[in-house]
Amino acid sequence: MNQAELDLFNDKLDAHAKEVERFHGEVANVTRQIANCDKLVRLANAGLSQIDGKIAEAVRVSAEAQQIAHTAAAEASAAATVATQAAVAEMVTALNVATESARKTGVALNLLQFKTGAWIAVYTVLVLLCCVATGYLTAWALRGNALTPEQARYVELGKAHEALLANATDKELKQLTTIRTRKTGVSADIRTRAQP
Repeated sequence: MNQAELDLFNDKLDAHAKEVERFHGEVANVTRQIANCDKLVRLANAGLSQIDGKIAEAVRVSAEAQQIAHTAAAEASAAATVATQAAVAEMVTALNVATESARKTGVALNLLQFKTGAWIAVYTVLVLLCCVATGYLTAWALRGNALTPEQARYVELGKAHEALLANATDKELKQLTTIRTRKTGVSADIRTRAQP
């Protein structure tokens, strides 16, 4: 091996070492971002604990509203279905755009991270659909009635939680999905008992 070949080999070795160093820097950055996500998830979990109490109160209010508006339940169901379908179509479009972006950046990420992002997007769709349906049904049931200060406070709390969900990262949304899945059985049982 002559001196020129040795110099070329050393240059390639130095370039490889720099690339490895850059990769380690990126890994450290991702690790810091994950730690920040963990903090946000803990905050979201605390918020969800508060929401659980509000959900129980909302179920009670919903049961009372259902007794008052029982004759219009079929119309409300149809309207909620239309609103849900519209929200689903909009979210599917947004999800397709997000999926395309994820595909482009997927070269630098492994398959597990991609699957995590997809589950988080699905959960986000479900949460937003639930918010839309709940808001529509509540507005319909209370139409013509002024909101009490307590109800107005619930509305502001819902907006704050919606903003929190909109700014949540993929990892936070995945953890919220896990929490929601765990609580779905309890919520379904409460709604079943609330039926007249």
